[in-house]
Amino acid sequence: MADPALEGRGGTGPLFGVSKDTLDTERVRYLYRSTASVLASTFAAVVLAYIGADVVGPSLAYGWLACVVVVSALRIYAWFASRGRRINSLNYGQWLLYFETGVLMSALLWAAPAILLVISDPPLETIALFTAMIGALAAGAVFSFAIWPRIFLIYLGLVVGPAIVGLILSDQFFARTIGIAAIPYAGAVVIWGRVVARMLIEGIGLRLENYALASDLAMARDHAREIDRTRHEGFASLSHELRTPLNAIIGFGQAIEAELWGPISNRRYVEYASNIVHAGEHLDNLIGQAMDLSRLESGGISLEEQDVAIAALASDCEALIAARAKSQGLTLTVEVEEGLPLVRCDPSKVRQIIINLLSNAVKFTPTGGRILLSIRRTLDGELDIAVSDTGLGISREELKRVMEPFVRGDHAQVRASEGLGLGLSLSRTLAELHGGSLSLNSTLGEGTTAHLYLPEARLRD
Repeated sequence: MADPALEGRGGTGPLFGVSKDTLDTERVRYLYRSTASVLASTFAAVVLAYIGADVVGPSLAYGWLACVVVVSALRIYAWFASRGRRINSLNYGQWLLYFETGVLMSALLWAAPAILLVISDPPLETIALFTAMIGALAAGAVFSFAIWPRIFLIYLGLVVGPAIVGLILSDQFFARTIGIAAIPYAGAVVIWGRVVARMLIEGIGLRLENYALASDLAMARDHAREIDRTRHEGFASLSHELRTPLNAIIGFGQAIEAELWGPISNRRYVEYASNIVHAGEHLDNLIGQAMDLSRLESGGISLEEQDVAIAALASDCEALIAARAKSQGLTLTVEVEEGLPLVRCDPSKVRQIIINLLSNAVKFTPTGGRILLSIRRTLDGELDIAVSDTGLGISREELKRVMEPFVRGDHAQVRASEGLGLGLSLSRTLAELHGGSLSLNSTLGEGTTAHLYLPEARLRD
Protein backbone atom coordinates (compact mmCIF):
# COMPACT_ATOMS: atom_id res chain seq x y z
CA MET A 1 0.00 0.00 0.00
CA ALA A 2 1.23 3.51 -0.79
CA ASP A 3 2.78 5.59 1.99
CA PRO A 4 0.04 7.90 3.37
CA ALA A 5 2.52 10.74 3.61
CA LEU A 6 3.07 10.72 -0.15
CA GLU A 7 0.65 13.52 -0.88
CA GLY A 8 0.56 16.35 -3.35
CA ARG A 9 0.97 14.29 -6.53
CA GLY A 10 0.40 16.10 -9.76
CA GLY A 11 3.26 15.50 -12.13
CA THR A 12 4.92 18.89 -11.63
CA GLY A 13 8.14 17.56 -10.12
CA PRO A 14 11.31 16.38 -11.83
CA LEU A 15 9.84 12.93 -12.31
CA PHE A 16 6.53 11.99 -13.89
CA GLY A 17 3.71 11.69 -11.37
CA VAL A 18 5.83 12.95 -8.42
CA SER A 19 5.33 16.50 -7.16
CA LYS A 20 8.21 18.68 -5.99
CA ASP A 21 6.88 18.81 -2.41
CA THR A 22 6.70 15.01 -2.26
CA LEU A 23 10.21 14.60 -3.62
CA ASP A 24 11.63 17.26 -1.28
CA THR A 25 9.92 15.61 1.67
CA GLU A 26 11.67 12.34 0.88
CA ARG A 27 15.00 14.15 0.46
CA VAL A 28 14.66 15.69 3.93
CA ARG A 29 13.76 12.27 5.35
CA TYR A 30 16.96 10.95 3.79
CA LEU A 31 18.97 13.63 5.62
CA TYR A 32 17.55 12.38 8.91
CA ARG A 33 17.98 8.69 8.11
CA SER A 34 21.01 8.14 10.41
CA THR A 35 23.26 9.78 13.03
CA ALA A 36 26.38 7.97 11.76
CA SER A 37 27.96 11.10 10.24
CA VAL A 38 27.39 13.10 13.45
CA LEU A 39 28.92 10.40 15.63
CA ALA A 40 31.88 9.97 13.23
CA SER A 41 32.68 13.71 13.18
CA THR A 42 32.38 13.85 16.99
CA PHE A 43 34.84 10.98 17.37
CA ALA A 44 37.23 12.72 14.97
CA ALA A 45 36.93 15.92 17.04
CA VAL A 46 37.84 13.99 20.21
CA VAL A 47 40.99 12.61 18.57
CA LEU A 48 41.96 15.99 17.13
CA ALA A 49 41.40 17.79 20.46
CA TYR A 50 43.49 15.24 22.31
CA ILE A 51 46.41 15.64 19.90
CA GLY A 52 45.93 19.38 19.47
CA ALA A 53 46.04 20.01 23.23
CA ASP A 54 49.82 19.87 23.09
CA VAL A 55 49.86 22.44 20.27
CA VAL A 56 47.30 25.09 21.35
CA GLY A 57 46.85 24.19 24.99
CA PRO A 58 44.24 22.06 26.77
CA SER A 59 41.79 24.89 27.49
CA LEU A 60 41.43 25.93 23.85
CA ALA A 61 41.44 22.38 22.46
CA TYR A 62 38.92 21.01 24.93
CA GLY A 63 36.79 24.16 24.74
CA TRP A 64 36.52 23.63 20.98
CA LEU A 65 35.67 19.97 21.60
CA ALA A 66 32.95 20.97 24.06
CA CYS A 67 31.34 23.16 21.39
CA VAL A 68 31.49 20.30 18.88
CA VAL A 69 29.88 17.92 21.39
CA VAL A 70 27.07 20.41 22.16
CA VAL A 71 26.30 20.92 18.46
CA SER A 72 26.42 17.15 17.84
CA ALA A 73 24.06 16.58 20.78
CA LEU A 74 21.59 19.10 19.32
CA ARG A 75 21.77 17.39 15.93
CA ILE A 76 21.17 13.98 17.51
CA TYR A 77 18.25 15.42 19.48
CA ALA A 78 16.76 16.70 16.22
CA TRP A 79 17.19 13.20 14.75
CA PHE A 80 15.24 11.64 17.64
CA ALA A 81 12.59 14.36 17.40
CA SER A 82 12.11 13.59 13.69
CA ARG A 83 11.25 10.01 14.64
CA GLY A 84 8.50 11.11 16.97
CA ARG A 85 7.04 13.80 14.72
CA ARG A 86 6.73 12.46 11.21
CA ILE A 87 8.29 14.56 8.45
CA ASN A 88 5.66 15.30 5.82
CA SER A 89 5.00 17.69 2.94
CA LEU A 90 3.62 20.32 5.33
CA ASN A 91 6.55 20.52 7.75
CA TYR A 92 9.59 19.34 5.79
CA GLY A 93 10.78 22.96 5.38
CA GLN A 94 11.00 23.35 9.16
CA TRP A 95 13.01 20.12 9.53
CA LEU A 96 15.29 21.17 6.68
CA LEU A 97 16.03 24.43 8.51
CA TYR A 98 16.92 22.54 11.71
CA PHE A 99 19.26 20.24 9.80
CA GLU A 100 20.83 23.06 7.83
CA THR A 101 21.47 25.08 11.00
CA GLY A 102 23.13 22.10 12.70
CA VAL A 103 25.35 21.40 9.69
CA LEU A 104 26.33 25.08 9.43
CA MET A 105 27.31 25.25 13.11
CA SER A 106 29.30 22.02 12.80
CA ALA A 107 31.06 23.25 9.65
CA LEU A 108 32.03 26.56 11.30
CA LEU A 109 33.54 24.68 14.22
CA TRP A 110 35.59 22.49 11.88
CA ALA A 111 36.77 25.59 10.00
CA ALA A 112 38.31 27.01 13.19
CA PRO A 113 41.32 24.62 13.42
CA ALA A 114 42.46 25.75 9.99
CA ILE A 115 43.35 29.16 11.50
CA LEU A 116 45.98 27.43 13.66
CA LEU A 117 47.73 26.29 10.50
CA VAL A 118 48.50 29.94 9.72
CA ILE A 119 49.16 31.43 13.17
CA SER A 120 51.12 28.47 14.60
CA ASP A 121 53.65 25.93 13.53
CA PRO A 122 52.07 22.52 14.32
CA PRO A 123 54.13 19.34 13.91
CA LEU A 124 53.86 17.36 10.69
CA GLU A 125 51.96 14.48 12.29
CA THR A 126 49.28 16.90 13.51
CA ILE A 127 48.99 18.44 10.04
CA ALA A 128 48.73 14.99 8.47
CA LEU A 129 46.07 13.89 10.95
CA PHE A 130 44.06 17.07 10.50
CA THR A 131 44.25 16.79 6.71
CA ALA A 132 43.14 13.13 6.80
CA MET A 133 40.19 14.03 9.00
CA ILE A 134 39.11 16.86 6.72
CA GLY A 135 39.38 14.53 3.73
CA ALA A 136 37.28 11.91 5.51
CA LEU A 137 34.65 14.47 6.52
CA ALA A 138 34.43 15.67 2.91
CA ALA A 139 34.01 12.11 1.63
CA GLY A 140 31.40 11.35 4.29
CA ALA A 141 29.46 14.48 3.34
CA VAL A 142 28.92 12.98 -0.11
CA PHE A 143 26.62 10.30 1.31
CA SER A 144 25.22 12.41 4.16
CA PHE A 145 24.41 15.75 2.51
CA ALA A 146 24.88 15.46 -1.27
CA ILE A 147 21.17 14.80 -1.81
CA TRP A 148 20.66 18.46 -0.87
CA PRO A 149 23.31 20.34 -2.94
CA ARG A 150 23.05 23.62 -1.01
CA ILE A 151 23.83 21.97 2.32
CA PHE A 152 26.57 19.85 0.73
CA LEU A 153 28.35 22.80 -0.89
CA ILE A 154 28.07 25.01 2.20
CA TYR A 155 29.51 22.29 4.40
CA LEU A 156 32.26 21.48 1.92
CA GLY A 157 33.15 25.15 1.50
CA LEU A 158 33.37 25.84 5.24
CA VAL A 159 35.21 22.63 6.16
CA VAL A 160 37.53 22.07 3.21
CA GLY A 161 38.00 25.65 1.97
CA PRO A 162 39.66 27.14 5.11
CA ALA A 163 41.76 24.00 5.52
CA ILE A 164 43.14 24.32 1.98
CA VAL A 165 43.81 28.04 2.45
CA GLY A 166 45.50 27.40 5.82
CA LEU A 167 47.68 24.69 4.37
CA ILE A 168 48.74 26.77 1.37
CA LEU A 169 49.58 29.78 3.59
CA SER A 170 51.55 27.65 6.02
CA ASP A 171 55.32 28.20 6.32
CA GLN A 172 55.91 24.47 6.03
CA PHE A 173 56.62 23.00 2.60
CA PHE A 174 54.86 19.74 3.51
CA ALA A 175 51.69 21.62 4.46
CA ARG A 176 51.73 23.71 1.27
CA THR A 177 52.16 20.58 -0.84
CA ILE A 178 49.16 18.94 0.82
CA GLY A 179 47.13 22.13 0.38
CA ILE A 180 47.82 22.28 -3.36
CA ALA A 181 47.07 18.55 -3.75
CA ALA A 182 43.81 19.02 -1.85
CA ILE A 183 42.40 21.38 -4.51
CA PRO A 184 41.77 18.68 -7.17
CA TYR A 185 40.60 16.36 -4.39
CA ALA A 186 37.96 18.93 -3.38
CA GLY A 187 36.90 19.26 -7.02
CA ALA A 188 36.59 15.49 -7.32
CA VAL A 189 34.48 15.38 -4.15
CA VAL A 190 32.13 18.02 -5.60
CA ILE A 191 31.76 16.05 -8.86
CA TRP A 192 31.31 12.82 -6.93
CA GLY A 193 28.66 14.50 -4.78
CA ARG A 194 26.70 15.60 -7.86
CA VAL A 195 26.75 12.08 -9.27
CA VAL A 196 25.64 10.56 -5.96
CA ALA A 197 22.94 13.21 -5.53
CA ARG A 198 21.54 12.47 -8.98
CA MET A 199 21.49 8.74 -8.28
CA LEU A 200 19.82 9.20 -4.90
CA ILE A 201 17.18 11.57 -6.25
CA GLU A 202 16.41 9.26 -9.17
CA GLY A 203 16.16 6.31 -6.78
CA ILE A 204 13.79 8.17 -4.48
CA GLY A 205 11.79 9.37 -7.47
CA LEU A 206 11.39 5.85 -8.82
CA ARG A 207 10.32 4.60 -5.41
CA LEU A 208 7.74 7.38 -5.16
CA GLU A 209 6.50 6.58 -8.65
CA ASN A 210 6.08 2.95 -7.60
CA TYR A 211 4.13 4.09 -4.54
CA ALA A 212 1.98 6.32 -6.72
CA LEU A 213 1.39 3.58 -9.29
CA ALA A 214 0.50 1.11 -6.55
CA SER A 215 -1.92 3.63 -5.10
CA ASP A 216 -3.47 4.31 -8.52
CA LEU A 217 -3.79 0.59 -9.23
CA ALA A 218 -5.43 0.01 -5.85
CA MET A 219 -7.88 2.86 -6.52
CA ALA A 220 -8.60 1.54 -10.01
CA ARG A 221 -9.15 -1.96 -8.61
CA ASP A 222 -11.52 -0.68 -5.93
CA HIS A 223 -13.32 1.47 -8.50
CA ALA A 224 -13.69 -1.50 -10.85
CA ARG A 225 -15.04 -3.63 -8.01
CA GLU A 226 -17.53 -0.92 -7.11
CA ILE A 227 -18.62 -0.61 -10.74
CA ASP A 228 -18.99 -4.38 -10.96
CA ARG A 229 -21.00 -4.49 -7.74
CA THR A 230 -23.22 -1.62 -8.92
CA ARG A 231 -23.68 -3.28 -12.31
CA HIS A 232 -24.63 -6.58 -10.71
CA GLU A 233 -27.10 -4.93 -8.32
CA GLY A 234 -28.55 -2.81 -11.12
CA PHE A 235 -28.85 -5.82 -13.40
CA ALA A 236 -30.51 -7.85 -10.65
CA SER A 237 -33.00 -5.02 -10.07
CA LEU A 238 -33.65 -4.68 -13.80
CA SER A 239 -34.12 -8.43 -14.10
CA HIS A 240 -36.70 -8.37 -11.33
CA GLU A 241 -38.54 -5.47 -12.95
CA LEU A 242 -38.56 -7.28 -16.31
CA ARG A 243 -39.53 -10.68 -15.01
CA THR A 244 -42.49 -9.49 -12.96
CA PRO A 245 -44.58 -8.32 -15.95
CA LEU A 246 -43.00 -11.01 -18.15
CA ASN A 247 -44.31 -13.77 -15.89
CA ALA A 248 -47.75 -12.19 -16.08
CA ILE A 249 -47.54 -12.10 -19.89
CA ILE A 250 -46.47 -15.74 -20.05
CA GLY A 251 -49.16 -16.77 -17.57
CA PHE A 252 -51.98 -14.99 -19.38
CA GLY A 253 -50.67 -16.27 -22.72
CA GLN A 254 -50.75 -19.85 -21.44
CA ALA A 255 -54.26 -19.32 -20.09
CA ILE A 256 -55.46 -18.02 -23.46
CA GLU A 257 -53.62 -20.80 -25.32
CA ALA A 258 -55.29 -23.42 -23.11
CA GLU A 259 -58.68 -21.63 -23.42
CA LEU A 260 -59.18 -21.82 -19.65
CA TRP A 261 -62.13 -19.42 -19.69
CA GLY A 262 -63.90 -20.91 -22.65
CA PRO A 263 -63.27 -21.74 -26.28
CA ILE A 264 -61.98 -19.14 -28.73
CA SER A 265 -63.84 -19.11 -32.00
CA ASN A 266 -61.01 -17.67 -34.06
CA ARG A 267 -58.09 -20.16 -33.87
CA ARG A 268 -55.63 -17.48 -34.94
CA TYR A 269 -55.88 -15.98 -31.45
CA VAL A 270 -54.76 -19.30 -29.98
CA GLU A 271 -51.82 -19.31 -32.39
CA TYR A 272 -50.92 -15.76 -31.36
CA ALA A 273 -51.13 -16.72 -27.69
CA SER A 274 -48.75 -19.64 -28.34
CA ASN A 275 -46.30 -17.27 -30.04
CA ILE A 276 -46.53 -14.89 -27.08
CA VAL A 277 -45.77 -17.71 -24.64
CA HIS A 278 -42.84 -18.93 -26.74
CA ALA A 279 -41.37 -15.43 -27.08
CA GLY A 280 -41.87 -14.75 -23.36
CA GLU A 281 -40.19 -17.99 -22.34
CA HIS A 282 -37.29 -17.25 -24.71
CA LEU A 283 -36.86 -13.78 -23.24
CA ASP A 284 -37.04 -15.21 -19.72
CA ASN A 285 -34.32 -17.71 -20.65
CA LEU A 286 -32.09 -14.91 -22.00
CA ILE A 287 -32.55 -12.90 -18.81
CA GLY A 288 -31.71 -15.99 -16.78
CA GLN A 289 -28.50 -16.58 -18.75
CA ALA A 290 -27.41 -12.98 -18.36
CA MET A 291 -28.14 -13.11 -14.63
CA ASP A 292 -26.23 -16.37 -14.24
CA LEU A 293 -23.19 -14.90 -16.02
CA SER A 294 -23.36 -11.77 -13.89
CA ARG A 295 -23.54 -13.80 -10.69
CA LEU A 296 -20.67 -16.01 -11.81
CA GLU A 297 -18.45 -13.02 -12.59
CA SER A 298 -19.20 -11.51 -9.19
CA GLY A 299 -18.73 -14.81 -7.33
CA GLY A 300 -22.41 -14.97 -6.44
CA ILE A 301 -22.93 -18.59 -7.52
CA SER A 302 -21.73 -21.58 -5.53
CA LEU A 303 -21.97 -25.26 -6.31
CA GLU A 304 -24.50 -27.50 -4.59
CA GLU A 305 -22.63 -30.75 -5.08
CA GLN A 306 -23.85 -34.31 -4.81
CA ASP A 307 -22.92 -37.72 -6.22
CA VAL A 308 -24.64 -38.09 -9.59
CA ALA A 309 -25.10 -40.99 -12.02
CA ILE A 310 -23.91 -39.38 -15.21
CA ALA A 311 -25.92 -41.79 -17.42
CA ALA A 312 -29.17 -40.65 -15.77
CA LEU A 313 -28.14 -37.01 -16.24
CA ALA A 314 -27.49 -37.69 -19.93
CA SER A 315 -30.96 -39.26 -20.27
CA ASP A 316 -32.56 -36.16 -18.74
CA CYS A 317 -30.78 -33.94 -21.23
CA GLU A 318 -31.75 -36.19 -24.13
CA ALA A 319 -35.40 -36.04 -23.09
CA LEU A 320 -35.33 -32.24 -23.00
CA ILE A 321 -33.75 -31.87 -26.45
CA ALA A 322 -35.12 -34.87 -28.35
CA ALA A 323 -38.38 -33.22 -29.43
CA ARG A 324 -36.63 -30.13 -30.82
CA ALA A 325 -34.09 -32.28 -32.65
CA LYS A 326 -36.79 -34.46 -34.18
CA SER A 327 -38.86 -31.47 -35.29
CA GLN A 328 -35.85 -30.20 -37.26
CA GLY A 329 -35.16 -33.55 -38.86
CA LEU A 330 -32.03 -34.29 -36.82
CA THR A 331 -30.79 -37.57 -35.43
CA LEU A 332 -29.81 -37.39 -31.75
CA THR A 333 -27.72 -40.23 -30.34
CA VAL A 334 -26.48 -40.72 -26.77
CA GLU A 335 -23.54 -43.01 -25.97
CA VAL A 336 -22.41 -43.51 -22.37
CA GLU A 337 -19.46 -45.71 -21.52
CA GLU A 338 -20.45 -48.57 -19.24
CA GLY A 339 -19.19 -48.80 -15.70
CA LEU A 340 -18.66 -45.10 -15.14
CA PRO A 341 -18.53 -44.20 -11.43
CA LEU A 342 -20.69 -41.57 -9.76
CA VAL A 343 -19.62 -38.00 -10.39
CA ARG A 344 -19.36 -35.40 -7.63
CA CYS A 345 -20.84 -32.24 -9.15
CA ASP A 346 -23.71 -29.79 -9.13
CA PRO A 347 -26.21 -31.66 -11.35
CA SER A 348 -28.18 -28.55 -12.28
CA LYS A 349 -25.02 -26.76 -13.48
CA VAL A 350 -23.69 -29.75 -15.45
CA ARG A 351 -27.17 -30.28 -16.94
CA GLN A 352 -27.19 -26.60 -17.93
CA ILE A 353 -23.84 -26.98 -19.71
CA ILE A 354 -24.95 -30.08 -21.63
CA ILE A 355 -28.28 -28.49 -22.58
CA ASN A 356 -26.47 -25.38 -23.85
CA LEU A 357 -24.14 -27.50 -25.98
CA LEU A 358 -26.99 -29.65 -27.34
CA SER A 359 -29.13 -26.57 -28.03
CA ASN A 360 -26.32 -25.01 -30.06
CA ALA A 361 -25.89 -28.26 -31.97
CA VAL A 362 -29.62 -28.37 -32.79
CA LYS A 363 -29.65 -24.69 -33.70
CA PHE A 364 -26.75 -24.81 -36.14
CA THR A 365 -27.15 -28.25 -37.73
CA PRO A 366 -29.17 -28.38 -40.97
CA THR A 367 -31.99 -30.85 -41.55
CA GLY A 368 -30.76 -34.42 -41.96
CA GLY A 369 -27.74 -33.83 -39.74
CA ARG A 370 -26.56 -35.88 -36.79
CA ILE A 371 -25.87 -34.97 -33.15
CA LEU A 372 -23.98 -37.21 -30.76
CA LEU A 373 -23.75 -36.90 -26.98
CA SER A 374 -20.95 -39.18 -25.79
CA ILE A 375 -19.64 -39.65 -22.27
CA ARG A 376 -16.47 -41.60 -21.59
CA ARG A 377 -13.38 -41.66 -19.44
CA THR A 378 -10.10 -40.46 -20.95
CA LEU A 379 -6.72 -42.15 -20.60
CA ASP A 380 -5.80 -39.45 -18.07
CA GLY A 381 -8.76 -40.43 -15.90
CA GLU A 382 -10.86 -37.34 -16.66
CA LEU A 383 -14.53 -37.50 -17.58
CA ASP A 384 -15.09 -36.35 -21.18
CA ILE A 385 -18.63 -35.22 -22.00
CA ALA A 386 -18.63 -34.49 -25.74
CA VAL A 387 -21.32 -33.07 -28.01
CA SER A 388 -20.63 -33.52 -31.73
CA ASP A 389 -22.66 -32.34 -34.70
CA THR A 390 -22.48 -32.25 -38.50
CA GLY A 391 -23.52 -28.61 -38.62
CA LEU A 392 -22.12 -25.35 -39.96
CA GLY A 393 -18.82 -25.48 -38.13
CA ILE A 394 -16.79 -22.54 -36.90
CA SER A 395 -13.89 -20.85 -38.68
CA ARG A 396 -10.45 -20.82 -37.06
CA GLU A 397 -10.64 -17.06 -36.49
CA GLU A 398 -14.07 -17.23 -34.82
CA LEU A 399 -13.01 -20.22 -32.72
CA LYS A 400 -10.55 -18.00 -30.81
CA ARG A 401 -13.27 -15.72 -29.48
CA VAL A 402 -16.57 -17.57 -29.74
CA MET A 403 -16.58 -18.43 -26.01
CA GLU A 404 -16.34 -14.77 -24.99
CA PRO A 405 -19.56 -13.15 -23.65
CA PHE A 406 -21.93 -11.73 -26.29
CA VAL A 407 -19.76 -12.98 -29.16
CA ARG A 408 -21.58 -14.73 -32.01
CA GLY A 409 -20.32 -16.17 -35.28
CA ASP A 410 -20.45 -14.24 -38.54
CA HIS A 411 -22.31 -16.91 -40.51
CA ALA A 412 -25.67 -15.71 -41.84
CA GLN A 413 -27.56 -18.55 -40.13
CA VAL A 414 -25.86 -17.74 -36.84
CA ARG A 415 -26.81 -14.09 -37.11
CA ALA A 416 -30.41 -15.03 -37.93
CA SER A 417 -30.71 -17.37 -34.93
CA GLU A 418 -32.00 -16.44 -31.51
CA GLY A 419 -29.69 -15.76 -28.57
CA LEU A 420 -27.28 -13.27 -27.04
CA GLY A 421 -24.11 -15.29 -27.42
CA LEU A 422 -23.91 -16.13 -23.72
CA GLY A 423 -24.37 -19.91 -23.79
CA LEU A 424 -20.77 -20.96 -24.43
CA SER A 425 -19.33 -18.30 -22.16
CA LEU A 426 -21.63 -19.33 -19.34
CA SER A 427 -20.89 -23.01 -19.94
CA ARG A 428 -17.13 -22.46 -19.84
CA THR A 429 -17.39 -20.54 -16.57
CA LEU A 430 -19.56 -23.25 -15.01
CA ALA A 431 -17.04 -25.88 -16.15
CA GLU A 432 -14.17 -23.94 -14.57
CA LEU A 433 -16.24 -23.62 -11.38
CA HIS A 434 -16.13 -27.43 -11.24
CA GLY A 435 -12.35 -27.39 -11.75
CA GLY A 436 -12.83 -28.59 -15.33
CA SER A 437 -12.63 -27.03 -18.77
CA LEU A 438 -14.61 -26.57 -21.96
CA SER A 439 -12.98 -26.74 -25.39
CA LEU A 440 -14.17 -26.63 -29.00
CA ASN A 441 -12.88 -28.43 -32.09
CA SER A 442 -14.47 -27.39 -35.35
CA THR A 443 -14.06 -27.43 -39.11
CA LEU A 444 -16.02 -24.93 -41.15
CA GLY A 445 -18.73 -26.72 -43.15
CA GLU A 446 -18.16 -30.08 -41.44
CA GLY A 447 -19.29 -29.65 -37.85
CA THR A 448 -18.22 -28.97 -34.29
CA THR A 449 -17.31 -31.03 -31.25
CA ALA A 450 -17.48 -29.52 -27.77
CA HIS A 451 -15.64 -31.27 -24.91
CA LEU A 452 -16.56 -30.75 -21.27
CA TYR A 453 -13.76 -32.21 -19.15
CA LEU A 454 -14.32 -32.87 -15.45
CA PRO A 455 -11.23 -33.72 -13.35
CA GLU A 456 -10.52 -37.24 -12.11
CA ALA A 457 -10.93 -36.04 -8.51
CA ARG A 458 -14.69 -35.71 -9.14
CA LEU A 459 -15.12 -39.38 -10.03
CA ARG A 460 -16.10 -41.60 -7.10
CA ASP A 461 -14.15 -44.76 -7.91
